[in-house]
Amino acid sequence: MMPMVIMMIGLLMFMTWQTSSQRKKQDATIDALKVGDRVLTSSGLVGRLKEIGPRYAKLELTPGVKVEVLRSSLSGRDEKSDSDKDPKK
Repeated sequence: MMPMVIMMIGLLMFMTWQTSSQRKKQDATIDALKVGDRVLTSSGLVGRLKEIGPRYAKLELTPGVKVEVLRSSLSGRDEKSDSDKDPKK
């Protein structure tokens, strides 16, 4: 019985540590964003960051179309590479 309890405690500690390290990494990514960056949200929206506050951020999806999203829904900067561009256009 004791080995099972020790294994469960170890597993819970590992899961807690992993969650906190992911949260710190995500917070650092969001803190590195600046106005004008092209960003992605967790729901799949892509837009330019116009404002960022302690709880909300404003994105411009297309010229004249601005939406307000939760800051926590920002996934990070959209790194468009040259390989994503269509050579036919």
